[in-house]
Amino acid sequence: MRSRAQISAEFYVFLGLAFLIAIAFEIASLDQLNDFRSERESAAVKDLALKLQKEALIAANVEDGYVRVFEVPDKLEDINYSLTVQNYTIIVQSKNEVYFVGIPRAIGNFTKGTNKINKTGGVIYIN
Repeated sequence: MRSRAQISAEFYVFLGLAFLIAIAFEIASLDQLNDFRSERESAAVKDLALKLQKEALIAANVEDGYVRVFEVPDKLEDINYSLTVQNYTIIVQSKNEVYFVGIPRAIGNFTKGTNKINKTGGVIYIN
């Protein structure tokens, strides 16, 4: 028959092993959560850039007199970002991601909030 001290010691050894296994699973799940957040941020940044590019391409391919008003969100699913238009390129940048897309020649910039895009005299005007 085992002594109570030996049973108690074995119990604490098994308890310690279970605790170490639980910590290992926690670390693995946190790593997967960070990967998921990074993928979500990348997808949101890319999606916004492509939507703005689509707006500019539509304006470039329609007749004069085209006018459209649309909203650009202040945040992308709780992700802060910046929006810049330089040299016919839209740049959407968050803390960890950046995405570039080309647009046709246009005058003006996209901004967060309400945007207006129109085509007059063959020229695209943004805001």
